[in-house]
Amino acid sequence: MKDFIRPRGRLRTLPLSARLVYSVFAVFTLIGLAFTAWLGADMVGADLSELDAYYAGAPEARPAPLPPDATGGPALELPPEADVLGASAPMPLRKLLEVTHFHLFSMPVYLLILSHLFMLSRAGERAKLFWIVLGTVSVAAHMAAPWIARSGTASAGLAYGASGASMMVALLVLTVVPLWEMWAPLPSGERASPSASASE
Repeated sequence: MKDFIRPRGRLRTLPLSARLVYSVFAVFTLIGLAFTAWLGADMVGADLSELDAYYAGAPEARPAPLPPDATGGPALELPPEADVLGASAPMPLRKLLEVTHFHLFSMPVYLLILSHLFMLSRAGERAKLFWIVLGTVSVAAHMAAPWIARSGTASAGLAYGASGASMMVALLVLTVVPLWEMWAPLPSGERASPSASASE
């Protein structure tokens, strides 16, 4: 923990083994974020057009009625309640509870590790506070978004889209900045000698 109370910008001077471990975690995070975007697009559509159907249940497109038989056969008149036969059910409460339970235990750990790495970067204190708070708020909001979507409220799409976009941006910044600083060449004026690094 002593690294967190020292001057900022310590990532590049970490031992090679530490940088490798942190970099592997960061790379898997980037892959995970890419798969999250892919999964989200597959579930609710890239434009959130399937959000209501996935979480709250929505009437499915019904085939157009066939024209009356040209030979004079009868045209069937169906009652209005027949329209609900093509509706999809809301996401089961049990499934939503299981998904939320999993994310409540995994996402805070992810956020904790990324935040610690970002705290070692050269970013200023205000920037660190902003991105860590944005990451925290957006992760919490995106875990709540499926519950809002399941309720079928009009603001579900906005809550889901805004929280997901802000979470992606925040987690990308918390990941890419430390990754860049660990492997980008140090400016010539900031290259520390091995003895100086060892004395720290």
